[in-house]
Amino acid sequence: MQQIVSITSKNQITLPVKITRLLNINRGDRLVIKVESGRIIMEKAQQLLDDLAGSLYLPKKYRNKSLSYIVKEAKKEYFTSKK
Repeated sequence: MQQIVSITSKNQITLPVKITRLLNINRGDRLVIKVESGRIIMEKAQQLLDDLAGSLYLPKKYRNKSLSYIVKEAKKEYFTSKK
C-alpha cells in the first residue's frame, strides 16, 4: 500500500488512517525509525523488542515490564545516583 503524505513546517508527518489501521498502530504507540539504502523504515517499538527478545540480559526486576516503565525506572535510578 502506498500513500502520499506531506511534511509540515515542523518536519512532522501524519500517518494515514488506512495505514495505521492496517498495522494496528494506535495513539501513544512508539515507533522506531531507521534509514536503509535511502529509505525511511518505521516499525512499532514493541515489534523490535519482540524481535530482540532473548538476545540481551534483562534484570529480573524488569522482566514482564513495558519498555516505558523500564526507561522511567532506569532514569529514576540514574538521576538519584547523581545527587
